[in-house]
Amino acid sequence: MTSRGEFQRLADLGPHLAGSSPAVPVGVGDDAAVVRVGAQDVVVCVDVIVDGVHFRTDLSSPADVGWKAVAVNVSDLAAMGAIPQAAVVGLQRSPELTEDAIDQLYAGMAEAGREWGVAIVGGDTVTAPVWSVSLTAIGRPAAASITRGGARPGDRLVLVGPLGAAAAALWADGEGLPVPDDLLAAHRRPRALPSSGVALARAGATAMIDLSDGLGADAGHVARASGVDLRIDRTAVMAAVPSTVVDLLPEDLLARVALGGGEDFALLAAVPADRVDACEAALTETAEAPWRWIGTVEPPADPSTPAVWLDTPAGPPERIDAWGYDHG
Repeated sequence: MTSRGEFQRLADLGPHLAGSSPAVPVGVGDDAAVVRVGAQDVVVCVDVIVDGVHFRTDLSSPADVGWKAVAVNVSDLAAMGAIPQAAVVGLQRSPELTEDAIDQLYAGMAEAGREWGVAIVGGDTVTAPVWSVSLTAIGRPAAASITRGGARPGDRLVLVGPLGAAAAALWADGEGLPVPDDLLAAHRRPRALPSSGVALARAGATAMIDLSDGLGADAGHVARASGVDLRIDRTAVMAAVPSTVVDLLPEDLLARVALGGGEDFALLAAVPADRVDACEAALTETAEAPWRWIGTVEPPADPSTPAVWLDTPAGPPERIDAWGYDHG
């Protein structure tokens, strides 16, 4: 493992991967790809979750791991405004993974599949030194696919879902503190928001991303893809942090953990001014998770380095697009 980090490594691999074309309406660089199959667009994504990186066996059961493998992919489909349909699984089974644990793992995947309408249709297994699960999911666009690159100055930013619960759970565990049940549940069994993603796509949102690595870093992906700055209102965004997290974390760590810890699987979307009412009505009707307006899209202060800014009650805004979890 080198020290380049996940985001730089993905950028380095870009020249070897397919960009957008008539056969691939959305290529590399988004939450999922969109591939044209006949007259139908198919949305495809993949995530790998690894023992010791994305889960720990002392915190999560095999069924929890199975649920999470499905949830993180459904969240990627949600960010594209896609309806989940099916998945295939690649299991890398380590020697200590028992047959009973494997059964529980697949039971957890099946449970999450029922929750979000994902048929687990097969896959592969192989012996490996470390336990990990690779899951590839497909879906179909509910409307025109939404990418990270559609935000424009004047758009408003809407956040769907809470922030900071899973990251706070891991922080508390690392500090040797009791972990509140609701925070541990957010880490073990995250909640994807596909109905909200579809609602935003149909109502006219123009850019969207799921918050898997932290709001700061993931908002940075939108800023760079769209060539804009994002300005986040601190008071508005911190209202998305559960009171359990606020009570648990020291004040000097609260914003950094909540906005940069990752594993939220909330949705951040840019909405043009003339679609605000429609998106509000759609999210209210869907009622999948709490939502709030947290900021605006602005022209970039420096076009060479689009940025994400967190307004503060006193003093200059703080740049936060480096706040995020890097899987290496």
